[in-house]
Amino acid sequence: MSRPRRLRRITIGITATIAFVSIALIALLASRGPASAIPFQSPMIGQEAPKLRATNLSGGALSTKDEVPLTPIGGRPLVVNFFASWCAPCKAEAPELNAFSYDQSLKTNGARLVGVVFNDADSAARAFARSEGILYEFAADSGGTIASAYGVTSPPTTFLINTSGKVVEAWIGPITASQLDKAVVSKGYSS
Repeated sequence: MSRPRRLRRITIGITATIAFVSIALIALLASRGPASAIPFQSPMIGQEAPKLRATNLSGGALSTKDEVPLTPIGGRPLVVNFFASWCAPCKAEAPELNAFSYDQSLKTNGARLVGVVFNDADSAARAFARSEGILYEFAADSGGTIASAYGVTSPPTTFLINTSGKVVEAWIGPITASQLDKAVVSKGYSS
């Protein structure tokens, strides 16, 4: 066999191998579920959640109750999720948060979810909420007061606050409805 033929066969073999490996990698990545958030040891865990007043993205009170909105209300745990419209993982977790919020709304003492805008314009956050079909409440944080009180440095970051007002779980990264459901159930708040 001549040298050019041998080189062509080798080239075809290498090309076929690269194509096979690429297709297998694409199939593997496409079949994976959403990425999960990573629990982290926030200094907030075990501490009372900051008692902060917040406004919604239209400037109104976040809650109609006379209580501090970013604390559990009526025997319901609270999930606080910091997000931004420019954050790709935040976009990935939006459907998961929607599913969790909807499922919890069907339960008598289901968890309440509040998204807190992190280092983003309220107008961009409103557009994000519309485009993603968000069902849960949003809190504006234009001065970064809420993020600072929780020690948040990047989105998405999520906290679970128990009915006594203490932070019991913290995650960084895009969280799934399944992760939140498991955390809420493990703390005995919802089934």
